[in-house]
Amino acid sequence: MKRLLRIMAVIIVFLFTINTALAQTSFKVAWKEGKILCLLVPPNTTKEQLKDFIYKIRQGKKDKTLSKFLPPINLRLPDKYTNFIVFIFSDPKWATIEEYNKYEKAEMKSKVAQTYLNHVAASYWYDRDDREYGALGHSDGVLKSNNYEKLF
Repeated sequence: MKRLLRIMAVIIVFLFTINTALAQTSFKVAWKEGKILCLLVPPNTTKEQLKDFIYKIRQGKKDKTLSKFLPPINLRLPDKYTNFIVFIFSDPKWATIEEYNKYEKAEMKSKVAQTYLNHVAASYWYDRDDREYGALGHSDGVLKSNNYEKLF
C-alpha cells in the first residue's frame, strides 16, 4: 500500500510539472517591424510547449487578452492585434531582422527562403479578413518549413 501511494505521489508530481511547463512557455521579443512580431523561446522548448503557446495566442485573440503577454503589434489600427504575424524561433541566430530581411528579399523558392523557414519553430497569423492560422514551422504559401504541422 505504501509503495502504491509513493508511485501515485510521483505520478502526480510528474503531471503537475508537465502542466506547469506547458502553461509557462517563456519567450522574449526579438524584434517587431510593421505587422510582424518575432519571438525567441529557449532552445529546449518542446513541440507540445510550442503548440500550447500558439493556442494561447489564439485564445488571447478571442478573449482580447493578448495585451497581457504580447506587445501591441499593429499600432495604426484601433485593434492593435489584427492583421499580424508572429514568428517564433528557438535559435537566436535566426530570430533577427537581418535574417528576416534576407528571407524577404530572396527568390520565392530559393535555398535562402527555405533555410529561413526551416528555422521557424512556430507561427501564428491573423489576417485582415479575421482568418487565423497557427502552425509548428511556417508556410508562406509557396514553401513550408520541414517541420511544418498545421494546427488550425
